[in-house]
Formats: sequence, C-alpha cells, structure tokens
Amino acid sequence: MFIKLDKDYEIKCTLGTIKDIEAKFGKPFFTLVSEFDKFTTTELIKLLYVGAHRANSSVTEQEFISACEDHLGLGELSDYLEQYVFQLQYPGLMPEEVQDKIEKKLERSRALKKAQGSIG
Repeated sequence: MFIKLDKDYEIKCTLGTIKDIEAKFGKPFFTLVSEFDKFTTTELIKLLYVGAHRANSSVTEQEFISACEDHLGLGELSDYLEQYVFQLQYPGLMPEEVQDKIEKKLERSRALKKAQGSIG
C-alpha cells in the first residue's frame, strides 16, 4: 500500500510487519487493534511508520512523523490505518475483497456460535 504525504511512502503489509509492530509496542497485534481508541495520534502514526520502515529502512521515524503531521488530517490518518489493518490481514486484496472475506468470517462465526448454543 502507498500513502501520499510530501512524497509517496510505501507501507509494507506482511507478517513481518505484524511481528515488527508487536515488537515495537510489546503487545499482540489484535490486542493493539482493539485498543486503537486509547492510542495517541503520535502512536497511531508510529504504527504506520513500522510499515514504512519495513518497506524502506532509510525512512526515519521522525521524518515520517513530521511528514504525517504536515500533510494529513485526522480523517485521512484514520482511513490509512483502516486500510493498513485490512492489508496486514489480507495483503494485495482490494478493499471490497477484504470486506467480503471479513463478512464471510463473521457469518461462519455466528453460525458456529448458533450451532454450539443448540448443542448445549
């Protein structure tokens, strides 16, 4: 994925990126995602930075943070983070394809819970 700031930054979205995120923040990835509402704006930018750094190790954290501060609004940051989380789970898929996969998983989960409820 790419984000447009003072220039285009590639954001790597692979399992390696997830491992880097977990190492940087000291928590499992899905725990972090569920706690986004507790993150500061700087922490959210740093989360994106992990992917930028994985794609290009010459990008410094301060350079990336400054570029985000100078070129993004909060809504854009939120949009990029949503896309980032989806791409980390399903690299290379279009947003609609990711949404379809997530909806199918939710349907299967609900069906499983319903089946478990009828057994008990």
